[in-house]
Amino acid sequence: MEAIASDLRYAVRQLRKSPGFAAVAVASLALGVGANTAVFSWIDAILLRPLPGVDARGLVGFETVAPSGESVNNSYPDFRDYRDHLRLLSGLAMAQPAALGLGDRDHVDRVWGEMVSGNYFAVLAVKPELGRTFLPEEYGDKPNAYPVAVISDALWRRRFQADPAIAGKIVIVNSHALTVVGVAPPEFHGITPGLAFDVWVPLVMRPQINGIGEWMLRDRKTRDLQGIARLRPGVRIERARAEIAALARELGRAHPYENGGIGATVLELRQASGSQRLLRTPLQILMAACGALLLIVCANMANLLLARAVGRRQELGVRVALGAGRGRLARQLLTESLLLAALGGVLAVPLSLGLGRSLQGLLPRTGLPFYLASSLNADVMAFTLLLAVGAALLAGLYPVLHACGGGLHEALMEGGGRGGSATVRTRRTRSWLVVGEVALALITLIGAGLFARSFESARRIDPGFDAGNVLVAQFHLDTSGYSLAERKQFCLRLRERLQASPGVTAVAYADSVPLGFAGPSWEDLKIEGYLPRSDENMKIIRNVVAPGFFDLLRVPVLDGRDFAERDDEKTLPVMIVNRTFADRFFERRSALGRRVWGWGRWFTVVGVVEDSKYQEINERPRPYFYVPFRQVYREDRAAAFYVRTAGDPNAAIPTLRRQVRLLAPGVGVYDAMPLADYIGAALYPTKVAAILLGALGAWCLALAALGLYGVMAYTVGQRTHEVGVRMALGARPADVLRMVVGQAMLLVAGGLIAGVVAAAGLTRLVSSALIGVGAGDPGVFLGAALILATVAALASFVPAQRAAAVDPVVALRQR
Repeated sequence: MEAIASDLRYAVRQLRKSPGFAAVAVASLALGVGANTAVFSWIDAILLRPLPGVDARGLVGFETVAPSGESVNNSYPDFRDYRDHLRLLSGLAMAQPAALGLGDRDHVDRVWGEMVSGNYFAVLAVKPELGRTFLPEEYGDKPNAYPVAVISDALWRRRFQADPAIAGKIVIVNSHALTVVGVAPPEFHGITPGLAFDVWVPLVMRPQINGIGEWMLRDRKTRDLQGIARLRPGVRIERARAEIAALARELGRAHPYENGGIGATVLELRQASGSQRLLRTPLQILMAACGALLLIVCANMANLLLARAVGRRQELGVRVALGAGRGRLARQLLTESLLLAALGGVLAVPLSLGLGRSLQGLLPRTGLPFYLASSLNADVMAFTLLLAVGAALLAGLYPVLHACGGGLHEALMEGGGRGGSATVRTRRTRSWLVVGEVALALITLIGAGLFARSFESARRIDPGFDAGNVLVAQFHLDTSGYSLAERKQFCLRLRERLQASPGVTAVAYADSVPLGFAGPSWEDLKIEGYLPRSDENMKIIRNVVAPGFFDLLRVPVLDGRDFAERDDEKTLPVMIVNRTFADRFFERRSALGRRVWGWGRWFTVVGVVEDSKYQEINERPRPYFYVPFRQVYREDRAAAFYVRTAGDPNAAIPTLRRQVRLLAPGVGVYDAMPLADYIGAALYPTKVAAILLGALGAWCLALAALGLYGVMAYTVGQRTHEVGVRMALGARPADVLRMVVGQAMLLVAGGLIAGVVAAAGLTRLVSSALIGVGAGDPGVFLGAALILATVAALASFVPAQRAAAVDPVVALRQR
């Protein structure tokens, strides 16, 4: 221990003698480690441990699979069948996110909660912080039988001031009294990764809480429940999938209309629906880019340590002459590297915390309770420590071997070893390190460029509707205890009030908003005169809209008419389809007057509209249809209002709030925003990759330039005598300038070639995540290479100028 303490004290003294070297090394290491720690903390929170506060051993996501292969949510009757008949699962639970109104009519706050099956907390193995969770006798399927709730720790502290006697007290949720039975632990937020919920209510209370009929618990076509299951100990996920698939086929035979062609499966949590599915690819790309950044940092540190080792060879030779062994010298130099690692790691912690908040700041505005905060838990801190130590050892190993290798006695006799074979080897090694830095920086820049182009391309894609100057707001009227008839009346009267307001040019409403995070709604259709293939998916996504919807969003009506106010419950059911629907099912013949079966009745097609984008900005044209709000609107859906304004849509928010308050004081306006901002959610993964990769690319570029500058400055210092000779023999400063810059650009050229070859292979791995740009886009490759070459030329110009300014007389005196 005394020897280690002595080495440490000596290392501190050495670093104090070279504050510039220490500052650059520590800052570079902190930057590389901090960026990697931040991204790893996101991966840890989103992919590795997506459900904090839950015992994740054996937990899997449970999803229904549509005939098209798309994962969709589950229905309550299907849940009961799977829960009661699957033997390889120890438990299956369901949850549905829900906006809830907390408080009486005079003071209602909107909170987000989950309507959950009674066994929800038991399947998750979540123990309450206070009180209890749901009891086995509350696991039943009887509607409206269990008026209880569990609340989050955050809500308990925020709304109830951490009242220790909260268990047993009554709270008003959606105008109905519930008894709080417990408080969830602080780290638990629900089963949807990336969202934080505050209230959990038994799912069988949904008819009462949401003011809907009990039919919702009996309808197999109402698929709006997220599933999570726990495998029995020792059961492999493949066996569970086989059992689930077999039961899904039985359900399809027993209920051909509702379940025909419908399958089910279980997925690892990191693959299930949620933020992890959206962010998995961007985070993996960012981790790879951070790895490149760290390698560049290691190369820079190796260059710095090599230069420092060459400068200290005389000192090390003296120590060898005084009896120090080479192992003792190696230990001393490694101690210095580890001290740099410790300082860099400490500085990396606050840096990673700052970077960690950036992902939260990039979240789109949707009104959902997003929660993507990363934390420096024990795993992340261990990762930081290992990364810092590993980087220091990787960067310092060769310099230590070089410094402690042969030639120390000769270096003592030569006064430091200027010139000689050791210097040639050092120069060659440092040059190769620069080549590697340039290649890695180019790969990162190309990746950033591809995702930036992808993001811009996605932004330019025409969604098929005009989102400019449109305000959108969603009302969860069930939180105010409104009946279905009252909700329809609210929508009609609010539209009348808004249309009469100054600055408003059009108003419409629907039950969904395109290109958001919410999953699609679909209906199993039969088209008169059309015989589907045995494997054809007839579950077509749809929207329920009011008259004027297409005119407001400027969606062209290609044939027929728009919906009218006369299309209500008392008239013939009607439908409008998009171009792809008409082309696919009516074989390019007129769609008007054709009949389509859905919701247990025949609808007549009265119009055809142009295709739009519905779920993803880069989706291919797909069949889609619309039905009138007054004929089909159901109790379980929000009402989305669209308000087109003459100017900035944000200016209409006060008008919207005022009219809602006058019409229905108990209804709050929480998520009003420009439609252009709302549909930005569809671009979120690409935006994250573009912005964060751009930042990493800039850091890599700066570090590569710093490495090149260091090598050229070192080379100029080593060749001062040679430069003096050249100038004494007639070389002009411009000749020296060209020589030094040319040597630097030769290294850069090698790095660019290596980087282009590597990037050409690596970018193919992310081609599926790109929109409107090829993985080998020549413009991106050429642009990244030009940027890097320009910055490298500038970085080499300062050492070149110093060489060109050498006084030949002074240089010739140097040995």
